[in-house]
Amino acid sequence: MKRIMALSAAIVFLLAGAAAEAVDIKLGHVGAPASPQQSIGTLFKAKVEAKTSGGVTISLFDSGTLGNERDLQAGVRSGTVDMTIAGTFSHLLPWAGILETPMLYRDLDHFVRVFAGKTGEDIAALFEKQIQVKPIFIVPHGGFRYITTKAIAVRKPADLKGLKIRNPNVPAFNIMAAAVDAVPVPLDFAELYLALDRGVVQGQHNPTGNIVGSKLYEVQDYLSMIPWGISPHVVCVSLRVWERLMPDQQRAILEAGLETAGEYPAIAVKEEKEQLDFMKDKITIITPDQIDLEAFGKVLADIGLPRLEKEYAPEAIDLVKKIMAAK
Repeated sequence: MKRIMALSAAIVFLLAGAAAEAVDIKLGHVGAPASPQQSIGTLFKAKVEAKTSGGVTISLFDSGTLGNERDLQAGVRSGTVDMTIAGTFSHLLPWAGILETPMLYRDLDHFVRVFAGKTGEDIAALFEKQIQVKPIFIVPHGGFRYITTKAIAVRKPADLKGLKIRNPNVPAFNIMAAAVDAVPVPLDFAELYLALDRGVVQGQHNPTGNIVGSKLYEVQDYLSMIPWGISPHVVCVSLRVWERLMPDQQRAILEAGLETAGEYPAIAVKEEKEQLDFMKDKITIITPDQIDLEAFGKVLADIGLPRLEKEYAPEAIDLVKKIMAAK
């Protein structure tokens, strides 16, 4: 009996030690020290550490220190990277690229409502089931992607006809570029400034943070505030890390993620305004009231969606329809 009691006391002591053990989670992303990813990570880090009284700490690694975006996504999946803020994993989940479709989100509030609701929960569950990572929350990569151009001011779809525009190599972007009769050109972001400067492409689309951060305004004349999609960023942790956390730590991380997802969009709006103000003397900004947004929306409905239906699986198209119908 004494031996049993001693063994029980030892087990209790070990369990108490495990519960009290501090956990450091390394979170990697490819954004610069001043980037949407870093803003998201900094906010999330503060919340996690406050909620766990320092029992869980988040160490941020920016600028691709832990690898490029594909490396980070593969690492979180395999467990060699603890956590990342990255895109939609579309090279692993082709259907996820549809979440970036231009003109899909009416405004930033629409995006937030989608990913905070049932559709967002369903999307996160698909990520966990299909690529074995634990999504904590999904946020916008800054604000909308806006189109910048050289020499041509874009106010209606016809203005993009024949324009060579750099696209991330995602079918949804290529389909919508072709739908407005532009010529989509796949290029790595690292090559973009030089390609614009040399006229290899005449235009591109990115959030204002990337336009400012890479000084694309130096080689472009116009910025048209066409809501050319919002790129979701999935903040996820490896199952290896998740499964070694105590239940209260898991709850704290999920709560911190929910709060970050709710608060970050206001930060994104503030940062976008600051970036637009910074650029107002450097590039001609065409504001939404000067753009035929109804015509762009019609392109998505009449041309884009039928083409998307041919490219993507029915399940992905169902997600698009749910997103468009979200109030």
